[in-house]
This record gives sequence, C-alpha cells and structure tokens, in this order.
Amino acid sequence: MAEKVIRNNQSLAPFFGERLSFIRGLDPLGLQNTSDATFSMLLPGLNNVTGRIRYYSFYCWLLDEYSKKNGSTNPEEQKVFIRRAEYMIALISQFIPGDASNIPGSNYANKELQSNSTKIYDLQEGTFKSDGSTAETYWNYSFGAFGQYYIGSMRDIGIISNRENQAGLYVRTNSQDENFVSGEMLAKAFNENISSTTKETFLKSIKSGEITEEELKSLLPDFDLTLIVANTKEQSLLLELLFQKDFPLRIEEEPSTFRKETLKHLLGYLKNQYENFSDRAFVYYAYNKRGKLNEVQDTTLMGWYYYQFNEYWHFANTSIFNGTLSHLENTVGPNWQPLKSFVEDITQQVLDVFIGEGWIDTEQESVTSLIGKLDDTEYSLLEEASKSSGIQKIAHGFMLFFTQYKNNNDELISLREYSEANNLGKDGEPSTYFLTQFNVKKEQSLKQYLFEYLYQNIIYRHQYVAFRKIRGGTLSTQKFIIEEHHIRYLGNFDAGFTGPRLGNLIKYMQDLGIISPNYSLSDTGLSLLKGFGND
Repeated sequence: MAEKVIRNNQSLAPFFGERLSFIRGLDPLGLQNTSDATFSMLLPGLNNVTGRIRYYSFYCWLLDEYSKKNGSTNPEEQKVFIRRAEYMIALISQFIPGDASNIPGSNYANKELQSNSTKIYDLQEGTFKSDGSTAETYWNYSFGAFGQYYIGSMRDIGIISNRENQAGLYVRTNSQDENFVSGEMLAKAFNENISSTTKETFLKSIKSGEITEEELKSLLPDFDLTLIVANTKEQSLLLELLFQKDFPLRIEEEPSTFRKETLKHLLGYLKNQYENFSDRAFVYYAYNKRGKLNEVQDTTLMGWYYYQFNEYWHFANTSIFNGTLSHLENTVGPNWQPLKSFVEDITQQVLDVFIGEGWIDTEQESVTSLIGKLDDTEYSLLEEASKSSGIQKIAHGFMLFFTQYKNNNDELISLREYSEANNLGKDGEPSTYFLTQFNVKKEQSLKQYLFEYLYQNIIYRHQYVAFRKIRGGTLSTQKFIIEEHHIRYLGNFDAGFTGPRLGNLIKYMQDLGIISPNYSLSDTGLSLLKGFGND
C-alpha cells in the first residue's frame, strides 16, 4: 500500500498529477438529480433562494431604467448599475418594520449601518473592492443576486432575455402579446407604485455612488421589496405571472401549466389543512394520494408523488452511506481497514439488528421474506433513520427503501412511465432499479443482498460519483479513499431532503396577499380557489 496518500487534507496520489483538496460537496451518491429535475418541471420560473416576488418587477424596472439612463452595451457597466441598486435595497431593508428576510445582502448592510458613523454610504465601496473584486462586499457573485439567483428563473418565466448579439447583457421583454405578462408590463407597473421623487433619488444615488441614511429612509415604502401594494396593477400582474403557462415565450401546441396546477392544488390543500403547515406536508399529501385526485391520476399531483418517491429513495441511500462512514470512523478512525472484511462486518451487524428488532428470524431469510412481513409506513421509518446513527442508521435506511418498494409496488410501472414521458429519470432512478435489478435480486438471502448492495451501490457508487465530479479539477468530494482493497475514512455526509421550491412559492403567495402569515387562505385566496372550481 502506498505511503502518505493524505497530508494536510490533500491527496498526493500520483495518478491525479496534482494535489487534490477535499471539500464537503453535495449529493455524494448522485441520486438527487431526479428530484431536482422533477421540481424544476413542476415549478419553472422559481428557485429555492428567491423569497420575494417583488424582485421580479423591480429587476424589470431596473433593466428598463438602465436602457434609458445609461444604455451602454458593456456588460460590466450593467453589473455596476445592478450591484449598486441591489446594495441600496439591502440598506433600505434595515429600516423596514417587521419581516425583512430574503433580501440579498442584508447581513452586510446591517454591519455597515452599525459601523458607519458618518451616515453616508459609499455604494462603490460596498459593491467592489479597489482591485475590482467582489469578495467581502454585500454580494460575492460578480453579477450580484440578479446574476446568481434570478436570471435563470426570470428568463424561464418570460420577463427578461439576453440582449440580441450582446453576450452578458440583459433586457426586459417587450409587450408583444397580451396573452402573457412581459417584463415591460411589470416595469411599468412597478414604476406606477413609486413616486417621481423617490425614483429620482434612487437613480441619482446609483449614478453618484453614494447615499445618506436620510435618503435611504425617504425611499420607503416605495422601494420596500417585501411589500406589494394591494389592489394595484403590480400585484395583479405578479399573480397573473405565476398562473400563466409555464414558459410564455415558447411556441407549443400543448403548453404545460404545472406551476398553475401546483398552485391550484396547494390552495385547495391549505383551505382545510393550513394549521402546522410546511412545504413537505403538501408533498406528503400528494405521495399518500399516489398522485390521484378523486381516485383519478392527476398529472401534476403525480409529479409531486414521483418527486417524494425519489426523495425517500435518496434519503434511504444517504442514510446507509452516512451510517457506513460513521461505523468506519468509529471502528478504525483515520486508519486503513480491509474493505471486504469491513463490508462483511457491517452486513453481519445489520442482520443482527434485523433479528433483534424481530423483522427476521434468521440471516438466511430472503429479501422477499422480509418484505412480506413489513407493515411500516415510509414516514415512520424516515423518522427512525433520522434519529439513529451508525449500524442502526444503516438498518433503518434499508428498511425504508424495502418499505418503499412494498407500499408502491403497484405503482412502479406508472412511476417509470411518468419519468420516461417527462424525461425526468436520471442515473440511479428508483422505479427503474426496483423494476429491474431489485426484482432479480430480491430472492437472494438478506446476507448476500446487503453485502452486494453496500459494496456496489454505496461504496463504489460514491467513488464513481466523486471521481465524475472532479472532471479534471483538483477539488474532490470523496468521503473515503480506497487503495489496494483497503478503505480509509475522510469525512461524512448527513441524509436530507432537497428543497422543492414550494417554500418560496408560499412566500410569494403571502407577499401577494393570497395566503396569510399563518398559512390560511385570505378572501382573495378563497376567490381564486373558487375560480378554479374548488370551492
């Protein structure tokens, strides 16, 4: 075995050519991609980090004003314009009464307000360092929160686009068709909700590069992006934006409306079940209904069912992965362990848990025999896997996906067909695994099945995924190293769910006055639901 493979958290293994630094990374088994693809299809034009919908109309207005006041086709000038505007919004948010969360740069702005005795704020200093870099400013990404979080969503939903023949330059879309909400319409509606005085102050400050505390306060409430004035054109357009077809600028014979249908189902769910609500509660509802509404398969609810089906699979496997690494660390620490005997030891200890819990009588029982005895729900096993550790976590991870197979066996073909029809299934997709490999292997003894699964689907799958992510770089997400059939611990990764965008959709609905802070429907929300025929 080669000596000194790891030194100062860097790999010196010769086949890499360069030193390899280890980082935390995400999705160590590469099983999250199907969930990501599914919620992206169901809620296009949204993401998991943009919690205030008024930014959509604000950015359209800002791009409109840029084209009027500046008009430069140099993307760097547009970046300066947008970064200064974002930083001012972050500074303004510090004077908002109540909830001012989800405002990019607000933490930096708060520190500036606490430390600045002059009460005059240098917008250039807060957005760029003297060498032109953006590290340790209000926002690290060079194009601000707009570039990092909003561009993709706003482009998908049809309100901004790249300027023709100008790479890296963005404009709001024009009102060419009254059948969808354009960026021009939103820019005009935002402009109607700000006074000429506050508009002049805001744009003047962008140009001059500084603003006083008194001026910041004077920009409220017009530039409060947590507040959408009720009964205005801006409010109605932002609501219409969410309910229109998923991709307004696409020419389609049968345009998709997953976002609208999700909203409809979500409002229907909240009408009677808003207490103790969470975004996952709605997903569990769709899962437990097996994607059906009144016993008939609903295309959108089926999507949320398929999403949670993948989430359980992802969670179960990552729990097994986490427990495996915990056991490796607890038994030999940073030292090397023969791989085969390590997997054999885990297999035996998991079997001992199965017997001790009364799930099986002998370790030679088949997987099919164990599945036939199961009467648990996925949710109860999820809780067990969440709170356990080590060998217990591995055992509950296996039980979670065995239960998932049993409770969804009748729907597996429908789930795979849905995946294929919508091009959702990525590498490691569960319905395909259950219908192919698992159907062949489930007659094996539990001892043989657990050993092979740990070896192939957990240990070597992680190594494959980690190597794939390197892609010629020098940063690795490996949690262990295998060399000459020995394994060595590097780090671990906790199991968890993905964020399905529903949380931000709820925040949008609250900002628009459709849902109250306690998640009950407002009168407007009830009217919308009645319009859907779900009163």
